[in-house]
Amino acid sequence: MDSIKTKNMKNTLTPILLVFLIFFSSFSNKEEKEIIPDNAFPIVYRGHLYIKGVADGHSGNFIFDTGASNFYYDSNYYAGNEYPYSSFFSAKLPGAGTTPQDVEVINDTVSFIFGHHIYQTTIVPILKLKPIVGDFADGIMGMEYFYESVLEINYEHEYMRRFQSIDSVDISRYTKIKLEKEANRLFIPLKLKINDSLIIEGKYQLDFGSGGSLSLTSSTAHSYQLMENIEEKVPYYTKYGGVGGESSSYDFRAASVQIGGYTFNEVTMGFSSDKSGAMASNKHLGLLGNGLYERFNIFIDFTNNDLYLKPNSKFNNPFNFSRLGFSYVDRNQTMNAWIVTGMFIGCNAETAGLKIDDKIIAVNGTDIHQIDYESQRAFFKNISNVVLTINRKDVIKDIKFDLEYVQ
Repeated sequence: MDSIKTKNMKNTLTPILLVFLIFFSSFSNKEEKEIIPDNAFPIVYRGHLYIKGVADGHSGNFIFDTGASNFYYDSNYYAGNEYPYSSFFSAKLPGAGTTPQDVEVINDTVSFIFGHHIYQTTIVPILKLKPIVGDFADGIMGMEYFYESVLEINYEHEYMRRFQSIDSVDISRYTKIKLEKEANRLFIPLKLKINDSLIIEGKYQLDFGSGGSLSLTSSTAHSYQLMENIEEKVPYYTKYGGVGGESSSYDFRAASVQIGGYTFNEVTMGFSSDKSGAMASNKHLGLLGNGLYERFNIFIDFTNNDLYLKPNSKFNNPFNFSRLGFSYVDRNQTMNAWIVTGMFIGCNAETAGLKIDDKIIAVNGTDIHQIDYESQRAFFKNISNVVLTINRKDVIKDIKFDLEYVQ
């Protein structure tokens, strides 16, 4: 399996998948945020962390992903803008899912400006990202720019700050966790209690590009016989699991997760059943994602490989299963619809006839263009049954079902 290799970049992309019910929109009407601290730069947090900036003259929103090293363009975003690049080559890009994606790679210098920062780099792949996470994503920014510095992430107020060293940061109320670095990836020690008789303790990849809480690899699932040892679980399948496309997994509720000195009980998470790709890796136990990080104020010390955590107002929020029974991405801008990307097998939506790739154009009679992101969660939270108006191969039909947690 070919991959792109350069002296300052290992080109693998961890799952940006494993996001259950993450909703996206253009945010064009989003109210102005409160003033952020000096030297901070604004981000948008919607399951993924989006850094807002300008890539060689064109504004965009780029997912911050510690599972990636460098910089990536989305193919739709790239095609819709004019750039001066002249040198390219072809490659295969592995990641979540079973099949590496064929990509074109820019071999010229790319400049990205965000806040007061300028990141210049080369060897930039152009990948199909919007089908995986929606139209709001214009690309990916990995860790490379932040090497040899400290990065603050504030989920509540939606900003990041970069510091030269940890000495310039007040960490007196934070818990320090030592990380391990291997091949430009960071790993964190974690104790997962599946049930009273099974504990999975070891290193998990630090993945700020994952929208879920914790996702175990299929290798881990096999080693600990999770299919046999977890009685209550629900299967999930997606065509758009990541760069590699199709992916499958099982959702379940674990007894607890211990990270540093903090313990979370009754945590919803998943384990992969992929035969290949990033989620079949045997190099770590799984991925720790934003579903847990969002409960903290965070500093990542890339110089010393340390993570600092302090609980925020979301710390005690409960972990819930999917209530819709399916996942979708908002493709309002490019496809005038929400696209169904994944399904929990046996859920009400599937039983009612909903299928992956269906284009949702209205919900309970309301055109999806009228349901912005700020309204979506409340919209579904306040109803107990749903009528989806879908377009399936130019045939319009309604699909009705009750909303119930999949487990």
